[in-house]
Amino acid sequence: MTSPIGSIGSSTTPTGAAAPAGSGNSSATGMAGLVQPNTFLNMLVDEIKYQDPLNPTSSSSFMDQLAQLSQVEQLNNVSSSMQIGEAASLIGKTVTGTDASGSSVSGTVTDVKSGENGPTLDVGGVYVGLSSVAKIGP
Repeated sequence: MTSPIGSIGSSTTPTGAAAPAGSGNSSATGMAGLVQPNTFLNMLVDEIKYQDPLNPTSSSSFMDQLAQLSQVEQLNNVSSSMQIGEAASLIGKTVTGTDASGSSVSGTVTDVKSGENGPTLDVGGVYVGLSSVAKIGP
């Protein structure tokens, strides 16, 4: 008999790693944990650890899972590239958003940097995350 694997939401983030962005209660953000490669690998290790020795998992299913991990990583890379492109298109435009401390910031975007939680925009010397932008002007 196999032992149950703990829920995905109970997995811990490795020391020094950033938590997934947008830790809300919606089902879309609940899927964000599945996109993290470390979560997938932890699930794979748990699957091996708790498999039934009299009925082991086939090697082909492991290869399928590794192929899926590769696809997820490629999708993450494409998504990151698209976000950087979207942020770069805002250079010279006026935006309104909130900075890391929660203060409202409004001004012209002069620079874009890639951060741990996605692209950040330089708005008058204050950095605003792309996901924190509420309004885009001319």
